[in-house]
Formats: sequence, structure tokens, C-alpha cells
Amino acid sequence: MTAIKFLKGLYLFLVKRKDESIMTDIKELKSIEEWEQLKKESLSKSELVILKYSPYCSISAFAEDNFDRWVSSLDGSPELKIRKVNVISERQVSQQIAKDLKIVHESPQLIWLDREMNVMWNATHYEITKTAIEDKIKTR
Repeated sequence: MTAIKFLKGLYLFLVKRKDESIMTDIKELKSIEEWEQLKKESLSKSELVILKYSPYCSISAFAEDNFDRWVSSLDGSPELKIRKVNVISERQVSQQIAKDLKIVHESPQLIWLDREMNVMWNATHYEITKTAIEDKIKTR
């Protein structure tokens, strides 16, 4: 086992613990059909926050942990829909989102859309922190 694999595994064990109460608030996008339906539902009803992540990347684990902690701190706001996309198992969905929104695909990537599906914020890698997300929600 290489040192990098060991450190990645240690990071995932120590930091990326999943709290089941967090996961109930976040839905995974698993198909292009779900994405298309979500776009129709979101128009004029709510803002949409999407986290695209890789389950094999330590930077994604850092971003996902920050994202999950932010979600767990929300008051259940009906103004926000929250989704995740695994860029490995749902590659086509991830690429379709980038194409539809006319943004460059990255991972990890947080995309915040307004009620008209316009990109309000597009953050990647270490830009995805709980504090940065909280700052964005205050200024939206």
C-alpha cells in the first residue's frame, strides 16, 4: 500500500463519517431523466445547489464533508433543493449538467442555481468550504 493510499484512507475514515440525518436532506441525482425533471420542478420554485464529487478523491472528500456539514446546519429551507452527483458512477449526468449550464465540468464542484436555473456560484476544490457556502447564502 502506498503512503498516498494510506493517507487517503485515513482521511476518509477520520473526516468523512456520514451522519444519517444529513443524508436524508440530500438526494443523489442518478439519471439524466432525474436531472431533466429537476430542472422543470426548480423553475421559479426554488434555488438548486448541486455538489459533484468523486468517491475516490481526498479533495472531494474534504468538499463533501464541508457540504454535508453546511446542509446539516440548514433549517430545512424549502427555498433550496440540494442534490449530489457522483461523477464516477453518474458520469453522463455530470457531463449533461455541465453542458446544460454551459460551465466547465470539474470535481469536486459546487454549483448554485437561482430560480431561473442561472448559475449564481460555481466553486471547485478547496473553494468548497462550509464558511464559503454560508457566506454565499447570506449574500444571495
